[in-house]
Amino acid sequence: MKLRLLAFAAVLGAAATLAIAFAGEASFQGAVIKKPYDAASHGQSPKTASTQILYHGGPVMNQSNSVYVIYYGTFPSTTQPIINDFLVGLSGSGEYGVNHTYNDPTASNPMFIPINYAFTPPKKNDSSNPSGSVYFDDYSQGTKLGNSSIPNIVANAINNGFKSPDQNGVYLVITSPDVRISGFCTSFCAYHTTSATMFSGMHIRYALIPDPTQRCSACNGGIAVYGDTVTPNGDMGADTMTDDIMHELSETVTDPDISAWYTKGGAENGDLCNYVYDTTPSTPGLLQTVAVSGGTAHYNATLNGRNFLIQLIWKNAGAGVCAAH
Repeated sequence: MKLRLLAFAAVLGAAATLAIAFAGEASFQGAVIKKPYDAASHGQSPKTASTQILYHGGPVMNQSNSVYVIYYGTFPSTTQPIINDFLVGLSGSGEYGVNHTYNDPTASNPMFIPINYAFTPPKKNDSSNPSGSVYFDDYSQGTKLGNSSIPNIVANAINNGFKSPDQNGVYLVITSPDVRISGFCTSFCAYHTTSATMFSGMHIRYALIPDPTQRCSACNGGIAVYGDTVTPNGDMGADTMTDDIMHELSETVTDPDISAWYTKGGAENGDLCNYVYDTTPSTPGLLQTVAVSGGTAHYNATLNGRNFLIQLIWKNAGAGVCAAH
């Protein structure tokens, strides 16, 4: 959901990026958040053609794109393999391909967002820095993150790991369960934003994806919507974050500078289908269940040999609909 302030142009700078004033908490950087589950507005029937997503003139990421992951902190042994497998499988999939319905309609030769992106995971047991598309950050900004921490983490990874900033890249900052972030779980599950001051003359697009573990069931669709007690891969943090990544990555490539595709009310293509995991009642069938140690979990996608529960994305074709391909 886009939260608009009068100083809209400030979103283009890291230091001046729009801050969300969370109720009862300190302001935190980021203008576009994924909200925790709310039964009054989420998890109901998918949005229909009565909702219209509009183009507002800004850029979309319709060039060859790359995804970079910055693992910040210390994670359970299962978490990083699950996320890496998800990102490998998502590229070129029908689920991610919904974003291919977006372009810059003002261009003389409109190019649609590619269905693939570049992501090279580290080899098994490889903790080198960086390893392919992954950088490991050992708490460079501490365990309590403030307003400037996230762009600092991104800049540190680019300067000391990736070496070269990539304007056609999306940097995912994934924080470990012991990292405290103001507003997380209560006001937001994840967010994406952009910076034009991190590296002169370049827009750097990034998203924050915190690991919730068992502390934040409101950010997990299986638990919040379906009452599951376990998740498809047996790692509540990783399984929740794959859903968050689906949301934020889709919104970043279609609205990277918060000036392209969104509704009159400011909702982006992930917001319109937040916590929606199955197709319309007339064509159901995406949802399945799998037995996991301790119970049964819902899932709706199998990518790179793993099962995932990931939200649908608003398809910008015809009247528009929440879609999985």
